Amino acid sequence: MKNFPFIVLVFFSFYGCIINYTDIPKKEKPSDSIIYFSVKDPKDWNPHERRKEFLKRGWKELESDHSPNKNKDRIYFLISRFPGLSRAEPEVRKAFIAKGWKEIENYPPEKGYYIDMKSYQKDPSLSAMIFLYLSYATFTIFPSYSGKDGANITFTVYKDNAVWKTFEYEITRKAFVWILTLPVLWLNYIYPSESDAYQAVIDKFESDLYSSKL
Repeated sequence: MKNFPFIVLVFFSFYGCIINYTDIPKKEKPSDSIIYFSVKDPKDWNPHERRKEFLKRGWKELESDHSPNKNKDRIYFLISRFPGLSRAEPEVRKAFIAKGWKEIENYPPEKGYYIDMKSYQKDPSLSAMIFLYLSYATFTIFPSYSGKDGANITFTVYKDNAVWKTFEYEITRKAFVWILTLPVLWLNYIYPSESDAYQAVIDKFESDLYSSKL
């Protein structure tokens, strides 16, 4: 059984299989979100009147040399565990970097914030593994379904090298394997991919992180 995960990966790559990811968190707009504005370069319009208009809408003016995202430059990240069979780790790293966070190269910083991400493989149920193996052995003539594997993801946030808070999420992969699915494999381009699922988790984590008054 030790080689079974590898068999499943090869199986999903070369045979008729439709895969969909569920339990993907939806990024919600915070109810108390703030819109910032600046009138440093007014050009042809009256800055005083424009400032009053923006303030009346409930927007907040940026202070000089300040930004609402200034703390992002102080956040580092580390991917300390990732499923060996997953091919999404490079995309996850890019998603972190795109948010302005910096990867830890040597040792975690003693001051400031850093994030330790761990992604643990969720294995299929025993019955699903048996049916997947039978399907593999018959070159997908025998249909099989798996709906409980995926990943459990944790983000541990450290402040000044001490644990500050932990956030937990999960994604579930549902796979249907059968040779007759070959004509509709294009559905895989409609359903969320593994990278899409991880991106949604990271976006939700970012929202939860800043909602926690980082």
